[in-house]
Formats: sequence, C-alpha cells, structure tokens
Amino acid sequence: MCNFKPSDPSGDLVESSDDLEGMAGINSAEESDADDSDDSEDSTDDEDIEAVEIADVGEEAGKPNNQENPFFAATEEDSEVSDTDDDSDLEAEETKDDPEEEDELIKALKAAREKKVRNSPPDIKTSELITDLSFHPEADIIALGNISGDLSIFSYNNEENKMQKKLKLSKKTLRGLEFDEAGTSLLTISKDKTFRILDTETWTVKTKYVKCHDSPLYSCASLGPHISVTGDEDGFVKMWDNRLGDTSIMTFKRFDEYVSSFLKMDENHLIAASGEGTIQSFDLRQKKPDIQSEMYDGELNCMGTVRTGTKLVVGSGTGPLYLFSKDQYGLHSDQFPGHPDGVNALIPITDNVLITGCEDGNVRAVHLYPHRFLGVVGHHEDEFPIERLDVNTSGEIVASISHDNRVKFWNVTYLEEMDYDKQKKPGILPKTTIRSKSKKLNQLRETEHQLPSSSRTNKKEFFSGFKEDE
Repeated sequence: MCNFKPSDPSGDLVESSDDLEGMAGINSAEESDADDSDDSEDSTDDEDIEAVEIADVGEEAGKPNNQENPFFAATEEDSEVSDTDDDSDLEAEETKDDPEEEDELIKALKAAREKKVRNSPPDIKTSELITDLSFHPEADIIALGNISGDLSIFSYNNEENKMQKKLKLSKKTLRGLEFDEAGTSLLTISKDKTFRILDTETWTVKTKYVKCHDSPLYSCASLGPHISVTGDEDGFVKMWDNRLGDTSIMTFKRFDEYVSSFLKMDENHLIAASGEGTIQSFDLRQKKPDIQSEMYDGELNCMGTVRTGTKLVVGSGTGPLYLFSKDQYGLHSDQFPGHPDGVNALIPITDNVLITGCEDGNVRAVHLYPHRFLGVVGHHEDEFPIERLDVNTSGEIVASISHDNRVKFWNVTYLEEMDYDKQKKPGILPKTTIRSKSKKLNQLRETEHQLPSSSRTNKKEFFSGFKEDE
C-alpha cells in the first residue's frame, strides 16, 4: 500500500493526471499529437522515439541489447598498422605466449553482456503513478489501481503483457484493491470514501458503499465471499456484509492514526496494523476488538504469517521485523533486525521465507527460523521506495511497484533450492563506524548478495571464470 500519510493537508495527493503534467513519463494529448506531426517531418525524431519505446518494452533498465565493448575504443592507428613494423613480430609472439588469459577476459566480458533468457513477465509501464496491485488467484491476470482513479486489468506471460480492461472508477486516487479468495470479486477503495466490489466476469460494480467512512479510506481486505473490512485515515475499522445493505456490521475506532493493513489469521481472528505503531486483533465471531499491542517506534505497515500460521510477522517503518506468537499480540516474541530502512511491504513465499519491500528501493528475500538475509531479489531505479508487493497463485512470480510508474516482476523459484544455513545472518553496521545514512546504504549495497532475479551482479561471480595463478 502506498504511503499516503494524511499528516499534512498541504501535501495531499495529486488528484488527477492534470496535476502530474511535467513529470517524466506523463504526456498530454497535445504533446502526443505534436509528436505524431514531428514524426512525419523528421526521421531523426523517429529514431529517438523508437529508442525510448524499446527501453519501455520491459527490458531490464540500464542493460541495452546492443552495446559496444566499453573496454575497446578503435583509433586510426589501430586500423593503419604497417606490416613492416619492427615491433609487430614481437607483439605477435607476446600474444601467442599468453592466449589463454586473453580468452578468459573475453569470456568474462561476453558472459556479463550476454542477454539472459526471460523467465518472468516484462515490466508494465504506465503514465500514472500506480498505487496498488493484486494478482488474480486463479488466472494469469493482475489488477492495477492508479492515482487518477483508474483500474487497469492486464494478462501476463513471459513474452508480453496485454491490457484486458481499463475502467474509470473514481475522480480521486484508488488507494487499495484486492481479489477475493475465489477470484470472483475485486474489492477497491478510493480517497473519495467509496468502497466498491466489482464482478470479475463482467467488470461491473455489483456493490457500492458511497461515503461509507467519515475519513478517506486507506486499506481493505476480503474475509469471505460476502464479508469484507475497510480502514480509514482516522483509525476506524468497519466490517461489511454485501447481503445486508449499506450498513456496516461492525464499527470500532482503535487507532489514532491510519489503518495501514489487514490480515486474516484464521476463521475467527482478524489483525489490523496502524500508522501509530500498534496492531489490534478482532474476534470475528463476536465482532469486537480483542488484544492490542504496545506502542512501537514508527508505523507498522504490513503483515504476514510463517511457520504454518503460528507466527505473525509485522514490518515496521524503522526497519525491524517484529514476530508475534499466535493469540499473543501484546508484545513481540522475536525480531529480525538489519533492514537499512523502513519495510513498507512483505509477502510470504514459503513457510519460512518472506519477500520484503524496503524504503531504499530494494526487494529482499529473508529466511526466518533460523534468521537469514538471503539477498536482493531486485530493485527499482533511482532508489525509489518499494510500496507494494504481491505474489501470484503459483508462488513463482512476485510483482512490485514503486514511484517509477512500473510494475516489475521477479521469478523467485530458486528460493526453494537455496541452502539457508550458509546465508548471511542479520546484522546492523556499528553506529560509530558509519554515521552518514547515504554512506551506510552504499556499503550495504556493495556487500549485499544479489540473487539470480536481480539485474545486478556480484563481483565474485564476474571474476569466477578466471583461472588462479599457479
């Protein structure tokens, strides 16, 4: 869920695409028409546009397909070498004396530049800031909500993504969306205080709650075929049954700040996290609050379960992951330190492995019990924070969004085959060693292990092809 913190009205969200004029990646209709007219008049402009379009297809950023060898620069002297040069024979002998070393260098360079076979969908690029996403539980479909109130439905595969439907649901931001467990309904909430439930067969609104909260909505979750829950900026939690009209079946205010996320622990218990730094459990049978945690430093943004649902993992805005035992939510039983910045999103992949989205723009894999950092799954450009994560129904593809108007996909099947005992234990750099946050992030970035899905490479892997001197 994007961090739309309602602390300052003057810094409110952009309400429409008009407010985003001038930002990169957003063009008006007039600019598009102007580009079309320029295309017909100037072939040079056509080449520039094609270059941009190729980069947007979904190739990994910063890795063009055709790139000259950066270690070689041709000169006139190289092309006009005389056969009568006295040093030519000597140079030829030196080349023959050490051909293997040259071959190893060439192999390493070629391996670094070689285009990998795609095992995940290409990026989806949009003209508007994406605020939330959700995978369909059965089909290869992903739903996206944006800052202008539009809902986009894409089908995806490893070769291409196709837009299936685009709907204008609200004049204000879509702040959250989620498919129900069966995939027959899609829940959406918007800043205009409206909660909508769409039929995924016809993509029409079948249930609509207008101004169902006094404050703008912030989070939602599906609890069953007919039951759902919403939270707003002022800490109110409401439960809805779409068979009983437009009146909520449960309403409680348990927080002083926004309700950041929900998680259904089991059939009888719901957990809500908040921006004030607490979590609250609700008894679904009696429809009333149960246990509230102590106050933590920073907001609590996201939740997930591990160890067959017996442990609740909560991501915090200060970096640590807090672990609570089931039905004991007053105080955490364990914690996982080491993230260099706040954790905005997390999603369980296996019974002990989580994917986390961090404020520093990295998507990381974390193993719990024993606690290990597995490495960096991938990253978004310009260090934009990761705001939202989701995993498809097979557990193979993870999608992430940031502030770069892209949905990135990561294939994480390799996590099932890793030797977790050999991975890096979580730790924090000593405060006395590095005081600058930027320097600390740079050092962590250099030492962090890059997993196969990351577009970055590890230094030791680049030089692994060189033979050791005998």
